Amino acid sequence: MKTSILISAIVACALSAPIVSAQEKPAPTKPAMSMDMDKHMGQMQEKMKAMQAQMNTIRSTKDPEERQKLMQEHTQAMQENMKMMRGMGGPMMGGQKGGGMMGGDPKQRQEMMEKRMDMMQMMMEQMMQHDQMMESMPAK
Repeated sequence: MKTSILISAIVACALSAPIVSAQEKPAPTKPAMSMDMDKHMGQMQEKMKAMQAQMNTIRSTKDPEERQKLMQEHTQAMQENMKMMRGMGGPMMGGQKGGGMMGGDPKQRQEMMEKRMDMMQMMMEQMMQHDQMMESMPAK
């Protein structure tokens, strides 16, 4: 009888140990890769807002020379943003050895891909608006 109580106590302790140790672990933090990607996404969103403001200024400008200067600045901003987007597609999206995001959590990977696709769509919209403005400008 004492043996069965002793065995039951040992088994209960052994089974409760993983539960206790799991409760002691802090909540998992975001991986450094995700935090880095979030930083890049924030920077890209700010740059996209700035480009949209540039386009609004271009639309409201009446002076052709000023409009041309603003269009050149907008072109440069688009090119810089495209370089940044290309950089975001590297190790974070699994573009280099080591797997990057491709080795991470599938849900997190999908979220990052969706954010990147949204940024690409916004960039395409900027390009289309830029082309429309170029077509509406008088030829020199």
